[in-house]
Amino acid sequence: MFGITKSQKEPSFQERKDEIMSKIDKYDATMLSYLGRLYEAINGEKMDFTKIQNAVDALAAFNKRAEYNYLNNLLYPEKCKGVKIPSPIPVPSCSFQLHNCVTLSTNSKGNLAFVFNPFFLGNSDDMIALNGQMVKDTPIESVNWLSTLWVNNDESLAGNSPNPYWRPVNIGQSIPNVYDQYRLVSASIIVKYIGRLDITSGVIGGAIVYQDNKSIGAEYKLEGSINVDRTYNIDLNKYGNFDLAMDSFYHQENLCLEGIRELYFPLDNSYEEYTQFTGVSKAEVVIRNIGQTEFSEFMIKDVDSFKSGFNQFIYVLGAPPSSACFKVDIYCNFECLPNATFLNYLPLSMNADSISNAEKKSAIAVVQKKPIMSTKDQNALVASKPSIWERLKSKFSDSLPGIGKLLSWGLGTMIPGLKPGLALAGTLIGLDNKQENKIMEEDVE
Repeated sequence: MFGITKSQKEPSFQERKDEIMSKIDKYDATMLSYLGRLYEAINGEKMDFTKIQNAVDALAAFNKRAEYNYLNNLLYPEKCKGVKIPSPIPVPSCSFQLHNCVTLSTNSKGNLAFVFNPFFLGNSDDMIALNGQMVKDTPIESVNWLSTLWVNNDESLAGNSPNPYWRPVNIGQSIPNVYDQYRLVSASIIVKYIGRLDITSGVIGGAIVYQDNKSIGAEYKLEGSINVDRTYNIDLNKYGNFDLAMDSFYHQENLCLEGIRELYFPLDNSYEEYTQFTGVSKAEVVIRNIGQTEFSEFMIKDVDSFKSGFNQFIYVLGAPPSSACFKVDIYCNFECLPNATFLNYLPLSMNADSISNAEKKSAIAVVQKKPIMSTKDQNALVASKPSIWERLKSKFSDSLPGIGKLLSWGLGTMIPGLKPGLALAGTLIGLDNKQENKIMEEDVE
């Protein structure tokens, strides 16, 4: 016989109240307090339209601000500028968006491939550090730029076998020495077909590969030469076989006409750490051989100054041959700590947003559901992005009592930062000083 299970004791009123109030975090309490202000303005002896207006404006401002949260930064790096990673203990920092576009050509077979590591910034003031080092018995005279965008459209690229001819392309990752350290907040890469529509053919695919690669791309000039040369990255040799992309955990393939879009997401907590700027003084020239062919590379010696575990891989197979028909847009949002020399000249600020580790992981998980998509499906993740209302519904369902009861339980005392928050709301929605003071006075009451 089955044993009889005693029914659990019903929780007391105080236990139920404590349970609900413990689930309400500062973000929820702020939102609910605005609803409470609206509730009080409507349910008094008479409706106070000034208070109703202020409450509605505050709600609109809160909703607007929520559109620019960490999840939105990860989903839409193209639209979000000046963004930062929410930190429990924020430090004064500044941020900027690196955006560049290049046009890439296919080989005579209609094939093309490239690999991009978004977590990189180079120090352009450090370009002379390799001068004098030898490349094939000739000293280096100058280094022009550094890059982590590796392109392969060599005639030998067939897509079914290894190929070592990966060469860097300049996208402006070398910047002046105004910052000491940086970290990547969000990034995306968008590839669009811009060729003739009547001859379009082939497929474009994308994948995320986790190979740790310490080779850095550069353009350099040797002494006595009138030409410039570029480094190689033969560690990418195996990615000449596009089957590796197709076997990746994150992979999608579309018709060339549909294009492709890839998003960055941090792999672990180490990707939130600040990284030193990379210069050629932290690199050394390495000559490597494949058969009888020599390949020159710049390898990073200081492993702590270069994060290389996240790589975006895109390939094109069977597109119009020998055609400059693909436009590549790259967006990288960086948060930086400035050089002491420029502290008085750069716009430093603290990140006002603070989220829990659980919320941060949840945001990253949304991106991980679909980090690769066609350019026509750019808004595919909107449905996965919870609004402030969906967040409350999913968290509390039908268990949240009426706003009047919450106010009587002391909802307003849960928000120590509400007053400055209302000042921020006034700034966001363009309230004049009289309206801001009105809201602040209500908050004190």
